[in-house]
Amino acid sequence: MKAETAAGSPPRPSRLPSLMEVLAVALPLAAAIGMGAYLLSGLPGGDDAHYARARDDIRALRSVLLFSPRGMPATEAGLRALVERGELPFLPQDPWGRPYQYRNPGTESAWELYSLGPDGVESKDDVISWNLYGGR
Repeated sequence: MKAETAAGSPPRPSRLPSLMEVLAVALPLAAAIGMGAYLLSGLPGGDDAHYARARDDIRALRSVLLFSPRGMPATEAGLRALVERGELPFLPQDPWGRPYQYRNPGTESAWELYSLGPDGVESKDDVISWNLYGGR
């Protein structure tokens, strides 16, 4: 004797989900995973983070230099003059642990504020106030 449901009709056999039902679940899930991976891949890491921090520091120091009521210090006084005059609380180190460099007058611009980059010598990997993304 066959089992009958409460309404008296035979039970329905189980069925596989249709392609549309699978896509309705899989596509949004795949899109969310892909978007998350894309966003995480764009986060700076390693050298990218060091260069980003050097650019941010140079922008901040450049603002202090440009809006200094006593004007730009000479190369000999350097950035220490900003601390001595009370315009900066301390001199930050670049991301590679070295002091930022300052020249007034500069070799390529009226004045230069720069980090020597990861190698510690003047080269194409430096971060310079007049060309923050290109180096020398």
